[in-house]
Amino acid sequence: MVWISLFIALLDFSYAKELPRLLTKHSMDSIRFITGDGRYTYVEKRPGVMGLVSSFRSVDFLSEPSTTNFIMTGTSSQTRLALEAISFHHNDNNLMKMNKILVLDWGDTVTKEMGIGVNAKLHRQDEWISFYRPEDRTIIIKNVVTLKSYEIKLSFKISPFFWPEVEMINSETVVYTDVNEKGTAALVQQNLITKKATVIYKSPLTATRLELCQAKDYLAVGEFPYEGVTRGSSISTIKLTGGVNLSGLSNIYKSVEQDIGNMVCLDKSIYFVKTMQQDKKTFSKLTEAVKLDLDSGKLEVKTELQAVAQLIHMDDRVLVPFRG
Repeated sequence: MVWISLFIALLDFSYAKELPRLLTKHSMDSIRFITGDGRYTYVEKRPGVMGLVSSFRSVDFLSEPSTTNFIMTGTSSQTRLALEAISFHHNDNNLMKMNKILVLDWGDTVTKEMGIGVNAKLHRQDEWISFYRPEDRTIIIKNVVTLKSYEIKLSFKISPFFWPEVEMINSETVVYTDVNEKGTAALVQQNLITKKATVIYKSPLTATRLELCQAKDYLAVGEFPYEGVTRGSSISTIKLTGGVNLSGLSNIYKSVEQDIGNMVCLDKSIYFVKTMQQDKKTFSKLTEAVKLDLDSGKLEVKTELQAVAQLIHMDDRVLVPFRG
């Protein structure tokens, strides 16, 4: 059995306390997605084979070459799951490589192929999916039901190290991140029907990256520096309750530290990885997972692990991977 550190945001303290841990009957190396109620667990049964374990039954439903790895993601809508099949996971390190993108209904095993690309993400009650084609720097927005699709071309200059962040505001409006040849990041709003694009925000500094996450009534925009760059961090929000006017960014967090970010948006709070202490000569950091309360602006440290690198939002849980 394997343990994983886990957030449960039921009580609000300004200090970290020991976190509850998630205990599973499956090897953590094999789990690709587990629902919050534990009813469905998607696992890699053996190299290249995906299976669903539910109600003491196990069903294999997808078979790919043994060198294939899988990534599964879902949303709070709990309608569908996105599945990305990564071929030659340990052998082909080409940053322009594209993977097979599929979707399946929540708790089901029937897959539908959406295309090839990377960074698949579901939107709008899981009726839409976005993914990125790095070869031609194109964002694909596709309706899962009708298969109607749109393409958004990014800046001309190709950078294999940049993948855009994408959020869908409604069935016609998306926002995404882009970067120009000088390394300046920007947030762009585009109407899929008219193809009109508007720059909502442009970073005043180079060598920072923009992160996006979305909850029911707001869009969060985080700006975090690249590793080794002396820049501060900030998080701003845009209210989504008044139509699609996305011009008003409101800053809710600012720090001189080089935070990692990796934001997770919930209804009333944002979780991210914050740098608590840093040696700027060696670039070594002490990092923790924190919760930013949107009503009070209060920052709550949730871990005492000193080396948090990533957060995983899986159904109703926020997971902190730590030492396997």
